[in-house]
Order: sequence, then structure tokens, then C-alpha cells
Amino acid sequence: MQIGFVERKGNVLTRSTLKCLSQVASINPTLGCIHQCAYCYARGYSIYPGDGKVLVYGNMPEKLKKELSRRKKLPAYVFFSPTCDVLQPIPQVLNSTYELLRILLEYGVGINLLTKGRIPSKFLQLFKQYRELIHIQIGITTLNRDIQKKTEPFAATPQERMRNIEQLCSRGITSEVKLDPLIPGLTDTQSNLTALFRVLQGFGINSMGINYLFLRPQIKKNLYKALGKTPFLPKILEHYQNAKSIHLLAEQSRVIALDVEYRKQSYEQISELAKTFGIYAYVCGCKNPDITEEPLCGINWGQHFETTAKQKYLF
Repeated sequence: MQIGFVERKGNVLTRSTLKCLSQVASINPTLGCIHQCAYCYARGYSIYPGDGKVLVYGNMPEKLKKELSRRKKLPAYVFFSPTCDVLQPIPQVLNSTYELLRILLEYGVGINLLTKGRIPSKFLQLFKQYRELIHIQIGITTLNRDIQKKTEPFAATPQERMRNIEQLCSRGITSEVKLDPLIPGLTDTQSNLTALFRVLQGFGINSMGINYLFLRPQIKKNLYKALGKTPFLPKILEHYQNAKSIHLLAEQSRVIALDVEYRKQSYEQISELAKTFGIYAYVCGCKNPDITEEPLCGINWGQHFETTAKQKYLF
């Protein structure tokens, strides 16, 4: 793994091209990610530095301080992060992320953080101190370590992510689960999801976002690399025989998505299954524009910071 530092030239707080984040301030502290998830769309970006290389914006904390001090109105909350996991197990990444979080929280700005990494203890202490301003999403689709290791080789294990949830809940910190992306025939089976939902119910999780894997040329290439020697790949690709090209509400891009009727039926079944465990499952329109135009994940995040948002702008 090669770790390097680069300078951030533009603003630290930016807008994502995803519809659900279009009115939200977001931060990407790095270029590249050590997790190397097979389904990661960011690995196909032109600015992606390549597998095995992570570039950290070393000047970001200082730039963020200056940016916030110049603002007349602060954002209600900031999303970490659209194109990388900010809790990669790399000291340089964790140090930068921690400083960015600390600065925002000291300014009274809320944090919405999505991760498939392990949350270090010093982050948990910081979150507890500002728990009214913290909303954490844990990305997880399976408890099966073999499946997880092949699709997310360097991300935290399912057990470590469950430990994240346990530690967050014990500190009174709002947490949510993101089933994104579900892989057809692999992680969307009733047996896989039942096992996952049962454990989540024990921690009191009551909300989750769900979304299916979509394909781009780079994602398909990475799937072949990760799963080509397993029985998983033919099973997955079989589901995409009737797939359609759709326009995502992001980057003016098109992707190959599962047949819309398949997704509608499956989302409904998953939602009903989740409901039996006391969990509300929602589908966001930013990645399913042919099913709903509602950017529901952004709405759910916004509700958590509703009181703060009345006094501040989202961006």
C-alpha cells in the first residue's frame, strides 16, 4: 500500500452529484481507498489513483477552519464521504478524518458518516461527547465472512461492524444500517438477510437503506477479478441477463441495473422481512430513479438534524 499526501486546491466542503446529497455539504478526505470493494463505483473514476494507492489531503483541516470562519451561515451537517471510506485503517487517514470531525463538531455542525471500517476508540469518545450531532451509517449486507472477504477484501469484518453498532448504541449514538449494494443471488437471499436482521434487531436498529448493485464496465471488471474463480460470479451475472441501462441522478451517468420489476418485487419482499424484525427499510431514488424520485436517504438524514437545520442551511 502506497500512502501519499496532496494539497487540496478547491473548497473542502463540496456538493455531491448524487441527488440525495445535492443540497448537502460533503467531504472527501482522500483519493483512493484501501478497502478495494469489488462493487465500488469510485474505482472507475478518472481521479482514482489506482488500487493499492491512497492520497491524503494533508492541508484539509487547516483549510476547513478558514472556510468555516468565513461563512455567514454554517451547514446543518456534513456528509463523510461520497467517494471514499474515511475510517480506512491507515493512520494518516484516521488522523486527518479525526481533525476534520473535531473541527466541525466544535463549530456545532452535525456529522453524517457512512463506513464499512472499524471505528477506533478515540472516535467513539468524540462521538459520545457530541452525540446529538452524530448520525452513523454502517454499511453491511452479510454476516458471512467468506462472502464479505471476497467482495470487500480489506474492509472491516462483519463481526467488527456489529461491534461498531454495539458500541455506538451503548453510547446513545444514532446509528443506521445501509444494505448497499445488495448482490442478487448472493446477499439478497432470505436466509442471509434473516440472519442479519435478527442480529440487528438485538441492537435496536430500526432503519436501513437498501439498494441493489448496478454495473459499470469497471465494476464488472472488478467483480471478475474478485469472484472469477468462485461459483458466485455466474450466479450473479445470470440475474443481469434482462438488465437495463438507466440514467442515474448523478454525474449524468448511465449504469446497468437489474430489471425494474425484479427490483420492485425484491425491495418489497426485503422490506416486509425487515418489518418482522421491527426495521423500516427504504429505497432511495438517487440510485433507483425508475422506481422513485424521492431522495429518501437525504430526507432521513435531514430528519435527524431537524432542529439544527431550522437554524442553519444544509449547505
